Amino acid sequence: MKIVRWTALLLAFMLLPACGLGETTIVKLTCTGDLMPGSNDKVSAQEYAFQRYIEKYGYGYPLAKMQSLLANDDITLVNFECVLNDTAAPSASRFRFRGPTDYAQILVEGSVEVANLANNHSGDYGKEGYLSTKAALEGAGISLCGTTEFGNEACFMDVKGVRIGFMGVLPLWNKDHPQDLEKAFQYLKDNGCDLIVASLHAGEEYRGYHGNMQESYGNRLRALGAHIIVGNHPHVPEAIRVTDGVTQLYSLGNFSFGGNTGVDEEIHCLQSMVAQFELYFEDGKYIGHQLTLWPIHISGVTPENNYQPVLVDGEDAQKAMRMVARDHDGYVTPLKPFIDGEGAVQDFVPWTK
Repeated sequence: MKIVRWTALLLAFMLLPACGLGETTIVKLTCTGDLMPGSNDKVSAQEYAFQRYIEKYGYGYPLAKMQSLLANDDITLVNFECVLNDTAAPSASRFRFRGPTDYAQILVEGSVEVANLANNHSGDYGKEGYLSTKAALEGAGISLCGTTEFGNEACFMDVKGVRIGFMGVLPLWNKDHPQDLEKAFQYLKDNGCDLIVASLHAGEEYRGYHGNMQESYGNRLRALGAHIIVGNHPHVPEAIRVTDGVTQLYSLGNFSFGGNTGVDEEIHCLQSMVAQFELYFEDGKYIGHQLTLWPIHISGVTPENNYQPVLVDGEDAQKAMRMVARDHDGYVTPLKPFIDGEGAVQDFVPWTK
């Protein structure tokens, strides 16, 4: 561990004035962008489809090169932007995506514990597709969250003596059904969650700058009790905002994304982020967190997509950081730089409420 990392940790502990002599517990939470283990029905039979890579290399292939992060944390949360279904009638749409139900094993072998279903593709094959996805993931031991037309899921995990809750928001649904959002938070509070992570699926695709909907829902989620807000949907990295002890990631970008067979940077975005939080608790009470950003490429090759994200450093990492900075600069807390081998370690954020 290099001097920079030790310095960041030292500053973190210096910013814990209320710690006293209690026992400190650290829970490591990893959050990723859009995971789409499938393709549209028109592409699925082609030699370049996501499915061909799984047939050739196995379930562990898509997330194999991310295991230095995912296998060494306590919880990994993904935005599961796909349907798992074997029986629904084929769709002619380019924008409906699915994989077979056994692809739930991709998450198991990829060291993923929680999947958010609050997104605009979890209903691609209607209620049948939603229920088959839910059954496949739960059957594989994956916890689910997300308020949508077909379900209002919220979940929690017990780790190291503390309880972490998860819920997800899809504004397209929640704007007309605000009670679902409130019920999810109440469920987590009633079950004694010490910290709540909210997934927010909002923003404009490929724009690279967050918008009013992300702002307004961020405000609402903080008011309802979220401690961490993880944004997805724009498919590109966007800014970070820290308000009243809550970190909001406006967008992480994509992860392993079977919906795009190519990675043409004129059309798609190769750069993305993985966010890793160290969540601090004293005697079971949440006292703050520290975020490290890890730039990635969503494919190890270009211009085709090999569906296998990889960590990057050097100029590749700096390019991804600049994508965050263009939305970030002059608006919120200054962004700490990325350092090869250490990540972009941000300031410790104390819980102020």
